[in-house]
Amino acid sequence: MGSISEEINVPGAFEAMAIRYDENDDGSETQLLKPEKDPRTIARGYQIELCQKALMENIIVYLETGCGKTHIAVLLIYETIRRMKMTKKDICIFLAPTVALVEQQAKVIRDSIDVKVGVYCGSSNHLKGRRLKVHRDRDKEMEQFEVLVMIPDILLHSLSHCFIRIEHIALLIFDECHYAQVESNHAYAEIMKIFYKPDVAKLPRIFGMTASPIFGKGASIDSLETLLNAKVCTVDTREELDQFVSSPKVNCYYYGTATNDSPHPHVTYLGRLETIKGESTRTLIKNIEDFSMLKNTEKALQRLHCNLEFCLQNLGLWGALQACKILLKGDLLERSEVTEVNEQCSDDILCGSYLSQVSAYFAAECKKANGTEADLSPVDNLEVPFFSLKLLQLVQILSNFRAQSNMKCIIFVNRIITARSLAYILQQVRILSAWRCSYLVGLKNMSRKTTNAILEKFRSGELNLLVATKVGEEGLDIQTCCLVIRFDLPETVASFIQSRGRARMPQSEFAFLVDRGNPKEMELINNFHKDEAQMNDEISSRKSTSAYVDFEEKTYKVDSTGATISSGSSVSLLYRYCSKLPHDVFFNPKPHLDYSKDGSNAVICYITLPANAPVHQIISLPQPSKEAAKKDACLKACQQLHALGALTHYLLPDDEVDDENQDSSDSDCEDDESSRRELHEMLVPHVLQEPWIKVENTTLSLNSYFIKFNPSPADRLYKDFGLFIKKRLPQEAEKMELDLQLACGRSVLTKIVPCGVLEFTDKEILLAERFQEMWLKAIIDKSEFITDFVELGKDDFNNSALTFYLLLPMRVDEHRASMTVDWQLITKCLSSPIFKNPKDIITTCDQMYTMNGCLYLANGPTQIKDILNSLVYVPCKDIFYFVSDYLPEKNSFSIFKETSYVNHYAEARLLYPNQPLLKAKQLFRLNNLLRKRGSGEPREKEEHFVELPPEICVLKVIGFSKDIGSTLSLLPSIIHRLENFLVAIELRQRLCASFSQGSEVSADRILEALTTERCNERFSLERLEVLGDAFLKFAVGRHLFLVNQSLDEGILTRKRSNMVNNSHLLKLALSNNLHVYIRDQPFEPSHFYPFGRRCSVICTDSTQDQIHSSHDSNLKTGACTEVRCNKGHHWLQKKTVADIVEALVGAFLVDSGFKAAIAFLKWIGIPVDFKHSHVADICASSRIFTNLSGLIDISALENLLGYRFHHKGLLLQALLHPSYRNNYGGCYQRLEFLGDAVLDYLITSYLFSVYPKLKPGHLTDLRSYSVNNNYFAGIAVNRSFYKFMLCDSPSLTQSMNKYVEFFKTSSTNNDLAETVPCPKALGDLVESCVGAILLDSGFNLHVVWKIMISFLDPVMKFSAMQLNPVRELQELCQCYNWKLTYPFVKKDRAFSVEALVIGKQVPESASATDFSKKTAKRIACQKLYLSLKDKGYKTKMKSLEEILKLSQKMEAKLIGYDEIPTDINVSHEYLNSIESGSKSQEKHSSSVKPVKISNGVRRMVDPAPPQCSHLDASSSNSQAPAGDAVDMSSAKSYLYGICAINCWKPPLYECYQEIGPDHLKQFAFKVSLTIEDALNTHLECIGDLQAKKKDAAEFAAQGAIWYLKQTGYLKN
Repeated sequence: MGSISEEINVPGAFEAMAIRYDENDDGSETQLLKPEKDPRTIARGYQIELCQKALMENIIVYLETGCGKTHIAVLLIYETIRRMKMTKKDICIFLAPTVALVEQQAKVIRDSIDVKVGVYCGSSNHLKGRRLKVHRDRDKEMEQFEVLVMIPDILLHSLSHCFIRIEHIALLIFDECHYAQVESNHAYAEIMKIFYKPDVAKLPRIFGMTASPIFGKGASIDSLETLLNAKVCTVDTREELDQFVSSPKVNCYYYGTATNDSPHPHVTYLGRLETIKGESTRTLIKNIEDFSMLKNTEKALQRLHCNLEFCLQNLGLWGALQACKILLKGDLLERSEVTEVNEQCSDDILCGSYLSQVSAYFAAECKKANGTEADLSPVDNLEVPFFSLKLLQLVQILSNFRAQSNMKCIIFVNRIITARSLAYILQQVRILSAWRCSYLVGLKNMSRKTTNAILEKFRSGELNLLVATKVGEEGLDIQTCCLVIRFDLPETVASFIQSRGRARMPQSEFAFLVDRGNPKEMELINNFHKDEAQMNDEISSRKSTSAYVDFEEKTYKVDSTGATISSGSSVSLLYRYCSKLPHDVFFNPKPHLDYSKDGSNAVICYITLPANAPVHQIISLPQPSKEAAKKDACLKACQQLHALGALTHYLLPDDEVDDENQDSSDSDCEDDESSRRELHEMLVPHVLQEPWIKVENTTLSLNSYFIKFNPSPADRLYKDFGLFIKKRLPQEAEKMELDLQLACGRSVLTKIVPCGVLEFTDKEILLAERFQEMWLKAIIDKSEFITDFVELGKDDFNNSALTFYLLLPMRVDEHRASMTVDWQLITKCLSSPIFKNPKDIITTCDQMYTMNGCLYLANGPTQIKDILNSLVYVPCKDIFYFVSDYLPEKNSFSIFKETSYVNHYAEARLLYPNQPLLKAKQLFRLNNLLRKRGSGEPREKEEHFVELPPEICVLKVIGFSKDIGSTLSLLPSIIHRLENFLVAIELRQRLCASFSQGSEVSADRILEALTTERCNERFSLERLEVLGDAFLKFAVGRHLFLVNQSLDEGILTRKRSNMVNNSHLLKLALSNNLHVYIRDQPFEPSHFYPFGRRCSVICTDSTQDQIHSSHDSNLKTGACTEVRCNKGHHWLQKKTVADIVEALVGAFLVDSGFKAAIAFLKWIGIPVDFKHSHVADICASSRIFTNLSGLIDISALENLLGYRFHHKGLLLQALLHPSYRNNYGGCYQRLEFLGDAVLDYLITSYLFSVYPKLKPGHLTDLRSYSVNNNYFAGIAVNRSFYKFMLCDSPSLTQSMNKYVEFFKTSSTNNDLAETVPCPKALGDLVESCVGAILLDSGFNLHVVWKIMISFLDPVMKFSAMQLNPVRELQELCQCYNWKLTYPFVKKDRAFSVEALVIGKQVPESASATDFSKKTAKRIACQKLYLSLKDKGYKTKMKSLEEILKLSQKMEAKLIGYDEIPTDINVSHEYLNSIESGSKSQEKHSSSVKPVKISNGVRRMVDPAPPQCSHLDASSSNSQAPAGDAVDMSSAKSYLYGICAINCWKPPLYECYQEIGPDHLKQFAFKVSLTIEDALNTHLECIGDLQAKKKDAAEFAAQGAIWYLKQTGYLKN
């Protein structure tokens, strides 16, 4: 077990120094370090001595309270960690039994030594809480801290479920270790019994601390030492101890008389209490029909009665009255805690029928006896019956001590209600005004914050009197007191020692209040003294030689993870598992335990699990006691739940362990904007990336495409242009059509027309490149044309361009159907003076103005033919113009804006005012022509021209006409769309190559699925996303339902959520590189970078973050633009990437169908497939419910549903509420899960097809309105389905009837449906029936579609439609600038929420109460919204109801369904076909023969070698195989299928025998199953030894199959 051999040096041997030498330094210089906390400097001698012993061996330190046990533990931690730092990184764990002690001891450790301390308790972040709920974070948590301080339950949980492993603990400290007894079920005992085993590679050092080694009945020092594998140690002599610890004087104060002959002063009151209790009991029997509720309420009433009796006898009439007021004031939860009642009961009857009567009676008696009002105001009349004799004695003691200075006192009581009542009374007694009193009752009944505040006030002296329960006895850092009074006598010697230890001040007193008439009280006190003395003598004289004892604890261990539970811990695990099952206010799932005795008087426990658990009943083996039988049955239940997958391989309920799809950075739940987005690179189409290589004197072949324009109306001329690329466009791209939206409703329909291949010479390529560079500068980078000289070709675009294509002017010969590049125009443009060196320019006109065809421009005389259809620049306006003509009839003296052009341009000083004016059109501003525009009627728009004097114009580009400009205004938008379309085509080709089912999907649909709403185009992914989301939910839900037949609806829902949530979809999209295809930015012309225009932002790995970080400021300012770099990086929201997956699913659904969508989901990594036999198996297994057919009229229900069931059991199962107590288990919740998924898709398909033009946001709102529980509840009421539900919850029946009555009598159902809470079971019933129909029809969605349509027709009217009332109320408040708040109060486990609106003249509110805070808030908002609406308040936006009235409606269609329904009888045929293949197995198992056992259990044994025929109940490492899908190719799977079809419980596999050394291990497996016939035969088969566990289990299954055939259960 490894001990630390070094000894701690005594105090003073090392001084804490501010200057030390670093151990790794060469000694050349000293380092200034922060002084290290060294606990040795203040340690006492006996503390050092005991710490040295603890380093050598496991010990238990026995010292009185106040002797510094904790400091010994600190010394031990200090030395252990100091040595751990030189070796391996392990942890020290300090255990304390209460939350308060954990926090206190953690603070002591932090203050004493320099270590990192983690605190794990209560609601703090702990190992089974939020922070270490995920196993993959375990190592990170362990590295963060050196010492973990926790309550023992958390360590037990962490060890059991492998959050912590015992070998990683270097030191394990048990504070208050007396709880660790061999016969105890305390967590201390469980930790040692289960995990402290000799076969562990490295065990921790054990150190225990206690002020009383003997605690409770049956406890002993031997038991303590045996369990902790340690010996008890204390100081050898008390001399040194007495220097630090004072012993109080013990006094007894007597009250009452020496004899009990006189009647009790409160006997009359006690009799009246009994009478009231009897009356209340009769009221309970009359008013409560639920037997369980009646039984629990009777128990609670009895506990309440006993507490009031106790207060009356021990405190008197005032005390009993105060107790009543405390209990009446609190809610049900507080009453349960104060009176320590755990049962669920009827609180109204308790208060109304009992407490209120008793309170009124006591108040009347107080008033009658005292003659004053019965309030508890300060009193001076200290007499019986107001005060009991015991309380009067306490007042006398406190009165005697009140004059002493700095006096502090603690009064110990045994009950919480006594503490609270007594504290209040002491505050009211005038003669005790010097005592400032409060009470302390522990964290369960008092918040941690309140407890700490009270203790702080006590330490500071603000309070000097505490009335405390036993929480004040153990270890809490309560300031030492001069006086400790036991108002109630301690129950154990440990309690006596610990409470006495609170009186530590010199000359302090420890007082007992003793009844003279009860000699047993004095006898008890004397026994405490005797037991303490005997214990001290035993410890001082014993010679402990602790030896390890292996406790025979029944355990279950999972080999793959090491997770282990004992029979003891299995009880809490089973209850925790049941609490995680789906539940509501009408159904509280928990195991039901029954007991019986067999012939030998042994106890057998029968556990019936809730109806929604996969296991119905567990039967224990005969045990000597009820407790042992319960543990045995619970351990078996946990074992079976794990085998069925209901418990994970860490033996945790499904929601208490991490899922592989969960991520702490889930994009759904992050608040920081920057954390919800990532920087990604956009894909550039490969067809546009192919560069051309220019070789001198050679030709280059480029694919040419004519871009055809068809304007509507035809009010513009567009110069013909063509697209030239190296590679040929895909066929779909060659047919691309694009309707560009211009101003005034005008549009231009563009088409790409393939024109074959054109040859270019190297010089022509050079000219083309220069021309493209020129026009890009002209329309985008205009500022470069302001200068007199522009140099083209200075940049090498071949090395910097992302795309390679040319857009050149064309000449089209329609008669010859040919197309050529307009080289004449290109040459003319490039010959412009701006592209020539100024010294090379030769003037072609005379210096004097003549009429020979020249005009004087700002840069000199120029021929008119060069000016016309050219681009000019006007410096005084800083504007570029296209010159279309000149006007001989006008000159600069012509009238312009009530003056002349000469005067208007006076600053230009026109020298040739007689020149004709130029007719010009301003160079356009390049726009995004792809964005959404209004839907107005198109109309012609005249071109706008201006008249310019030539002298203010500077010629820039000759031949660059307005027709070219008109074309160039369109080309960037066309190319942007073409690039996006090519990306969609590439993705389509990639997907179709991966699965052929998606070949029918169009590239247009893929592009729609890749385009987000941010692009502001006329289409986006959002409608497809809505459809894909619904189908994803259905497909994944169907898969999980069929392959996880043993999992409950809650686990299925969580698994589905983990598979379809945004975090998981994001991971899948990134892993499949889908994010590069996403188009998420609107086209920004300034970011148009084709060949010929270089991006100025050069992005590298080192500059990437700096370049794109500016987007953060844009997010804050609301700007939409991003920095665009040369690599095409852009920011993507994580949710956007996830949405793409759903949108692509929708695309495949619309264009291809289910098969293609499922193929895509499988390709991306989402399993959605299933076997047809799964469907048939579930249908066949439902026949167990047919025994309930006599309870309902099946035929009538089928008529209401419009469907005849082949498997009536499915319909009956769909009607079973989980509260229904039948003999078969099962309920409708799994069918509800399936029905919810299919209804979601079908209704979404309905809305998607009926409203094709509805905006995505409205479609989502409409879907939310239609797919919800309240909507389905309306169907259940209209169709009277609720009358057929089978449930055993009277409150549910009452709630349903109340809602149905209200629903039917309401004038407008939707207006008021929320004012009466709608039971969720009504909507669940519709979903479960639909799920049953879906299964029974073999997943024939056509059948379910027709039924769904018939359901929707009566209710799909959308009249008085209201969506989320919370959202609608918020929008209404925003519209009127009102303030909206939601104050709430929690009482009796229910939430009362008020929706309060505060505004000008509008102080309105509405409230609602429900067990769900969310539901109560929604109902309150509903009421308030309707109230405001009735008063005329409404939002400015159109309601969804109004929008739907104006929307075009189409025929409803079931989108995408192309599957073949499952043959629900295939399972039986399939099994028969497998039987023929299993004949080879018969030969292998023919030696197995059945042996009839007298107790009715049939066994399968192999005669060679013989096996033991009795049941092995002590197997601790048995594990059954678990898995989701059933593989019918193995004997195990075959046997599982047999059990499923025959409605038998699944077979259970155990490792029966394990022999041989590690390298030659052999295993024999046992399979057990129950043949549920008239005899309920239990069959067991033990197979031969095999080298692998899998083979051994297979062999056992083969034997069981052989026996079933031999006995006629299977056909040969």
